[in-house]
Amino acid sequence: MSKAKKTAALKRLADLYRRMDEAYAAAAEPLELTCAGCADSCCETVFRHHTYVEWAGLWAGLSALPAPRQAEIREAAENWLRRHQNPPLPGVRPRVPCPLSAESPEGLRCGLYEVRPMVCRLHGVPNVLLHPRTGKSAFPGCDRAQSLAKTCEPAPLDRTPLLTELARLEMEMVGRERMGKLPRVDLTIAEMILLGQPKI
Repeated sequence: MSKAKKTAALKRLADLYRRMDEAYAAAAEPLELTCAGCADSCCETVFRHHTYVEWAGLWAGLSALPAPRQAEIREAAENWLRRHQNPPLPGVRPRVPCPLSAESPEGLRCGLYEVRPMVCRLHGVPNVLLHPRTGKSAFPGCDRAQSLAKTCEPAPLDRTPLLTELARLEMEMVGRERMGKLPRVDLTIAEMILLGQPKI
């Protein structure tokens, strides 16, 4: 992929991320949903990500960090993966902060907030997805969102246009002819960090 094509794709990804944030805010507002004081940190939840374009976007942000911070994140990714591969008890998933997490006065915060992938951006609020074959699926949101929805009417986020745009962007960046030939992306943030920049 040419540098110009990659730059254009990442610019469009940034715009899509902005629209995702706006959609999230619109769905969170009726519930007055915030992460402040929540004991169930999303930064300790295992999310898997599925696009090369988001992987490339993450690496663009990571590469812009000072070398010492990059080394810290890589070490945190190695620790994250080691802890998950060797849990203290069989079948028990350890609660380990995402390698990109950084301590702040408000608690854990994403150290690459501007380029965090879609799953990290949209997790929590009630949302719906319209699939052309399976129809409409509804997701109630995180535990806090579900609790708040008992006392007010939620306005679920429609993920359909956002996912459609992300899929289109992935196709354009990778190329239609290569989509079925490249390994399928199914990675955690830690794995994306340790595997390096995607080879597309």
